[in-house]
Amino acid sequence: MIRVFSNMDLLVTSVKLVALVLGTFIVYLAYIGYRRNASKPLLYVALGFALITGATMIEGILYVIFSLDLLLALVASTAITVIGFFAIIYSIYSAK
Repeated sequence: MIRVFSNMDLLVTSVKLVALVLGTFIVYLAYIGYRRNASKPLLYVALGFALITGATMIEGILYVIFSLDLLLALVASTAITVIGFFAIIYSIYSAK
């Protein structure tokens, strides 16, 4: 069965693509900073933002492609986002 996108689906997908591009850029900058300075905290910042960015995409993939219930997709993406936030918090507290 082919699913037809509504205007709201297209709007949400567009916003998520912008979030993907910006998140990927932040991950890239943090990783470059890690490589340049050999700073372990920047590696965790990159990991945290990668998880947060990935969670946004996973939510859309679960909902649109796999037709998973929206609530389950939101719970899965929120759990991954929380792990990403913990990685960023760890990077802040592990900095010396």
